[in-house]
Amino acid sequence: MTNPHPTIETDIDIRMAADRVIEHLRQGRYEAAFQVLDRERADERRVVQESLDRYVVAGARTELDQARRVASPEAIPVLERLHQAAGPPRMPEYNHRDANSPNELVGLTQEQKYDVYASIVETRGNQAAFNALRNEQSVILGLRKETSTVRSMDDPRIPGVEDRELRRGTGVYDDHIVVLRKDRDGNRHWFLADRASTEPTAQYDAHARPVPGRESTPYADVQWRRPQGERADGDAIPDLGRLAEGSIEMLRATHAARGNANDFSLRPTPEQVREPRSDNLVQRDTNGDGWFTQDDIGGVQQLNNSFKIHAGSLYNTDSAGCQTIHPGEYDEFIAAVQANRQQTRWQYILTSTEGGLFHDVNRGDERGAEPGERQPHQRPEAPAEHGQRQRPPQAVHPIDPAVDDYLAALLSGDPAAADRAATEFARSAEGRHMETQGNQWLAQHQAAEQAQSQERQMAR
Repeated sequence: MTNPHPTIETDIDIRMAADRVIEHLRQGRYEAAFQVLDRERADERRVVQESLDRYVVAGARTELDQARRVASPEAIPVLERLHQAAGPPRMPEYNHRDANSPNELVGLTQEQKYDVYASIVETRGNQAAFNALRNEQSVILGLRKETSTVRSMDDPRIPGVEDRELRRGTGVYDDHIVVLRKDRDGNRHWFLADRASTEPTAQYDAHARPVPGRESTPYADVQWRRPQGERADGDAIPDLGRLAEGSIEMLRATHAARGNANDFSLRPTPEQVREPRSDNLVQRDTNGDGWFTQDDIGGVQQLNNSFKIHAGSLYNTDSAGCQTIHPGEYDEFIAAVQANRQQTRWQYILTSTEGGLFHDVNRGDERGAEPGERQPHQRPEAPAEHGQRQRPPQAVHPIDPAVDDYLAALLSGDPAAADRAATEFARSAEGRHMETQGNQWLAQHQAAEQAQSQERQMAR
C-alpha cells in the first residue's frame, strides 16, 4: 500500500491567508472575500482547504451572518460550505510509523500542521483555549471516532485474529490527541498522538459480568475486569461513562502506570468540576449497548475529576472512562504538554468528528458552542428522580461524507470500499434518520393498504 494523499509541499501560510479573507469580510466586501478564499484554496490539498474555511468561520461569524442576508446566488455554495466548517471536523488520516500508510500531513511544514489543528480549536473550543494559545501555553485537542466499547485492537501476537477475538472489550487506539503551542517568537509547535482513545472499554462494564445469558449480548467475549461507573438511571447496574465533547480545564495529577514508567497524568480542575456549564460533560451508557446514544436515558451528568488523561498499555487502552495514549507516544505527549514550564493548567478541547458513527448524545451545535451557551429549553428535563438532563435529537447534516466516499469507491471500481462506506452511512446520523423516515413511510403505507382492503371487503 502507498500513501494515497498528496505529498507535494506548499508554501501557503494558512493563518495569514485566512486573515486576508476575514479582513475583506469585516469591511463588507463579501464577494471579494469569497474570491480571495477561492484563490487561496485552489490547488491546495483537502486538509489545507478545510483549515482555511475553519479559520475564516471562527474569525468572522458575525460578518458571515450578514453576508448570508445579501449574498448573491453564486455565493450560496461558499456560505453553505463555511457553515458546515463550523461543525464537527473530519479527522485527517495520519500515521508517522509507516511511510506507506495514509497520511494527509506529509509535505506540510510544522506551522501548517499546527494550523490544521489550531483551526479546529478555534471553531470547537472556548475563549480560555484561544487565550492559552496566545500566551505561549500548550492546548490539548482530542478528536473522537465513535467506537463500540466491546471492540479491541488487532493483537500482533495472535496469528489470524478473527472478529470474535476483536470483541474482547480491551479498547482501540483509533482517536487522535494533539498538543499545540506558540512560543514567544511566534513559532508554532505541534505534536499528534495518533494512537489514543477517548472512550471507555467494555472490560470495565458491569454488563460484561460473566453471568448466565451473557452469551446472547454484545459482551459475550469480553475479558471482564472489576466494574466501574455510576448508577445514572437509577437501576442496580453501574453505567460506564466517558467525557462528552466540550472544553475542560485540566491540572497535573498522577496515575498508576501500566507499560509506561512515567505516572504523569491530567485531571479536571476543581473549578471546572464546580462550573455550572459542566453539568453535561459526562455521558453514561445507561442501556448497556456499548454506544453512547440518545437512547441512554439519564445518560448526561455533571463532570467529576475521575476522568483523566493518562497512558494506556500496548494492547489495552486501559480506559474505564479516561482519555488514554499508547505508551509508545506518551513521553512525547508529556514533553509537548510541559513545553512551557510555567504552565499549571491546560485547556482540553474534545470534539466528535464527521465521517464516523454518530452515536454521541452530546454533540455540539453547528457552530461548536460550549454547553453553557445553549438555552435551557434546548435540553428538556429527564425524569426528576434521576436529576439528569437529556439532549434532544440534533439536526442532521444535509449530506453525509460517507455518500461521497461511496460514490468515489464506485467510480474507482473498489467494491470493498463501497461496502464499507455504505455500512458507515447506514450507521451515521443521516443514514439512521433516513431509515426512520423509511420505516415511518412503510408503516403509513401498510396502514393505508390495510384500510383500503377493509373498505373493499365491506363494500362486498
